[in-house]
Amino acid sequence: MMTAGARLPWRGRQFGTVARGLLLLVLTVSVTVLFSIVWQSVGEQSAFATLERDGVRYIQALGPLEIALTDAEAAAVNGGSAAHEPLARAVDAVAVVDNELHDQLGTQDRWNGLRTKIESLPVEGTGAAVIAAYGGANDLLLALMDKIRNTSKLIRDPAADTYYLEDGAAQELPEGIVAAAQYTDLLVSVAGLPVADQAKVLVDITSARSDLASNAHDLSDDVRLAVEGTGSKSLGSALLTKLDRFNRSTDNLVPLVSPLLDGKGGIDAAKVVRARDEMQSAAAELSAELLTQIDTALNDRLSSLSQRRLLAIGTLVVPALLALVPIGSALMARRRRGTTKGKPDRPGTPPPGPSHQAPAQPVTVPPNPWPLEPVPAQWPEPRTHDASNPEYARWERFGAPQ
Repeated sequence: MMTAGARLPWRGRQFGTVARGLLLLVLTVSVTVLFSIVWQSVGEQSAFATLERDGVRYIQALGPLEIALTDAEAAAVNGGSAAHEPLARAVDAVAVVDNELHDQLGTQDRWNGLRTKIESLPVEGTGAAVIAAYGGANDLLLALMDKIRNTSKLIRDPAADTYYLEDGAAQELPEGIVAAAQYTDLLVSVAGLPVADQAKVLVDITSARSDLASNAHDLSDDVRLAVEGTGSKSLGSALLTKLDRFNRSTDNLVPLVSPLLDGKGGIDAAKVVRARDEMQSAAAELSAELLTQIDTALNDRLSSLSQRRLLAIGTLVVPALLALVPIGSALMARRRRGTTKGKPDRPGTPPPGPSHQAPAQPVTVPPNPWPLEPVPAQWPEPRTHDASNPEYARWERFGAPQ
């Protein structure tokens, strides 16, 4: 039966085992919950940034299509035949991207409508008819860009610099290119019209010029805010030079309508075409750089999120390994105790056995002072009390009665 003194250490060991088990359980649950929260958050942010990159890729394909479309419009307004090959190549490039990304971005219907509209555009015609037909295609293209911005969540990017770059690259600049195309095409088409008809077109020219100036101003603000809000040292130098070129090209376009407004002469169509070509080239260069900077920022974000994934895995694995150390130590100690029980106390010394027992010492038995006489086979005859008998004399000496 276990005494009270022996039960105290046993209960202490039992309590310590339970406490360590509870501590291990709490640590495991806490680390697992933390890992789940971080892993879920990183997964959502990674999916968000990946979808944004899909949107950037689609818009990168639409940029050359917009340039090719406005170039074809300008050629048709000037009375020449529109270059078919650049526009066809741009359409094919967008078709490839849409085939890969329309499930993620939901663009198939809008792209099919735009492609059908482009394939039905007139190669030549009057200025007003050509401008109206191409204007409808440009509206569909801008609507497709808005669809991509919303579906890919570019419009809700959490980083300030990426948000402003996206607004400039996917909204202000494309709208500015369309406004510049309409403005210059109207200037070229009005040159051959009678004075009475020029007054009617002047309203549309003024509206297009206002749109161009507004888009250029908003684009400059977007780039400025992106540069101020970024931590990248190379963003400003990469964009500001190209933005300055675009702003100079739009500044050269805006005053071209002044002779018509002042009534001091006609429009110099050749000058308008040269200014427009410079603006188109500057816009294409700026658009490519803006989208590249956005894609680079998103790629860096995905790399950072991958590192956070690895850190989360390490946060889960390291405590788990540390928690397993006491368990492993206890198992090893138990195994060592089991192995020790099967071994002799002294290694190399055989266990004691019968062949190794010390020889028994002989036992010396002292002689019996009163030896017993053997019992005769027959009882002897009763003795008489003879005084001459020595035995009788011995008893008489001790006072025994006869």
